[in-house]
Amino acid sequence: MRFEANERASTSAEGRRREILAAALRVIGAGGPDAITHRRVAAEAGVALGSLTYYFESREDLVREAFRYYLQRSSELLIALGNEIPPTKAEDLVELIIEMTRREFMEPAMLRAEYEMILYAARDEAVSREFVAWERGLEARLAANLELLGAARPVAAARTIIEMVRGFELERLARPSDPIDDLRYRLSTVIAALVGSRDAAATRDGAVQMQISKFTRPRRGSREISRRTEPRRTIR
Repeated sequence: MRFEANERASTSAEGRRREILAAALRVIGAGGPDAITHRRVAAEAGVALGSLTYYFESREDLVREAFRYYLQRSSELLIALGNEIPPTKAEDLVELIIEMTRREFMEPAMLRAEYEMILYAARDEAVSREFVAWERGLEARLAANLELLGAARPVAAARTIIEMVRGFELERLARPSDPIDDLRYRLSTVIAALVGSRDAAATRDGAVQMQISKFTRPRRGSREISRRTEPRRTIR
């Protein structure tokens, strides 16, 4: 995802602050939160060192504000993308998630910063609270889409998809050559199973239905019913 400050606002105080936060995220993506120093971020942002001390009193304050900026911008971009690709069908939801992932990998340093934030939240209560609130909002939005598509347990389904996508992202950060079409196939299979066989995505691959049927338990008494309905053989 792109985290560039608006050019028109770049001369304003708020615009300069956003430029600094975006630079801090790039530094975090390259070397983790421990790489953050006022001097290094100032050099990355192309601003005077005094600008950082004016906006951010401490290194910890700069790291926390950078993560808050990431969460804010991520929410804005995800909402905009959801309006661009309304997930009214399972296929649309798959493509929406694929497009989100594709855009994240347009700037890998920002994606690495997200995972650095998750690790940092484990030891910083303030970041943890805001990350948890952001993730719950993400789950709620995805769960609402899944419920409309017929998912019986939309919240659990949303968590399953988020965790699967995160796993793919981590693998692809380590192996950039991994094709994103692999994620598309996995998502199509999982979302079809989560929303039920009536969804059109389930018909993309006959093997999907075969795998689902393995976990479908026959109703009690089905054998007895089938036996009763079989035609009787005539004994001669």
